[in-house]
Amino acid sequence: MVNRKPNNLLEEARQLRLKKRFSQNFLVNETVLDRIADVQHLGERDTVLEIGAGAGFLTEKLLQRGGQVIAVEVDPRMCRYLRERFANRPNLRLVEQDILKFDFNTIEAPRFHVVGNLPYQITSKILFLLAGELWQMDYPIRKRICQMTVMVQKEVAERIVAVPGQKAYNPLSIALQYWFEARLDFLVPSRDFFPPPKVESAVVTLTPRQAPLMEVKDPAVFSKLIRIAFAQKRKTVRNALLNGGFASATVLDRIFSLTGIDPGLRAEALPIDAFGELSNAFGSDTCQD
Repeated sequence: MVNRKPNNLLEEARQLRLKKRFSQNFLVNETVLDRIADVQHLGERDTVLEIGAGAGFLTEKLLQRGGQVIAVEVDPRMCRYLRERFANRPNLRLVEQDILKFDFNTIEAPRFHVVGNLPYQITSKILFLLAGELWQMDYPIRKRICQMTVMVQKEVAERIVAVPGQKAYNPLSIALQYWFEARLDFLVPSRDFFPPPKVESAVVTLTPRQAPLMEVKDPAVFSKLIRIAFAQKRKTVRNALLNGGFASATVLDRIFSLTGIDPGLRAEALPIDAFGELSNAFGSDTCQD
């Protein structure tokens, strides 16, 4: 449970006119803001990309800890507010833009940190913008990220960090954990926001692996196999792949025989490396029709 500090952020947030189309919910708990800013152990030489600066409450914490902060905010009115609030802060670069349209080539530092309270309706789009799709082995943005600490809906956070055997384990778990070590840092109740959202939130940290979890021969096959296997979660992996047109029964039987993976398991029971073994086996000469 996060302790609460007395603060005036709630009163400040109440004075701001919010726009529903931007789904604005400002985090007003000082303790949570400090914890988010502290997770990445920022130094004066670090560059931080903040997604969704809002009223600048987290921006302030990041400016106190980091070197340059690049704050991206789509709401023109909030950008005017931020320019006034941080007029004398030379280490802030404010970008008035949709993060999905942001040009990462404008970040001069070779590597950067990512922090932000992600808009819930486009969380997945932002995560894949940063991490790349599973089949994109050579993805330049991902290679430049030092660490990501983001606030997302609690259910999404559970999917991000889920392991095989857990109900939340799904293609998002695999797509991110293949490239990153994922950690759920802490939960954030709705009462810590203004206005309070209808869902609970959680802070997760994604740290890039030095190498992907395992090597796969054909990233496109690997990605397709996972997508089809989870499309019919109640079926066994073999039957889901068969019904999804991934391969014929003969080829599938050879795949499972070659790898020693139980064809009677469901997708949510298979670890990432097992999907990789299946994918690599499918590409071998042994498993062609």
